[in-house]
Amino acid sequence: MSDKPLETLLEEKELAERLQVSLGTLRTWRTEGKGPRFHRIGQMIRYAPSDVKDWLVSRQGGGDALEVAR
Repeated sequence: MSDKPLETLLEEKELAERLQVSLGTLRTWRTEGKGPRFHRIGQMIRYAPSDVKDWLVSRQGGGDALEVAR
């Protein structure tokens, strides 16, 4: 086993706030397999910050959206 310390896992509500989406949206993404990887601990759902970061990077769009909007 690695000596690397465990990440502090994020609660559903905390992640929804950070992503600026509703808790319902986050739950829908999870059930549809569209959101970041999650961990189920008993009845609790938790997210590892590194998994969230990887998911965000995978969703990163190309191009200059700001330029298109101008």
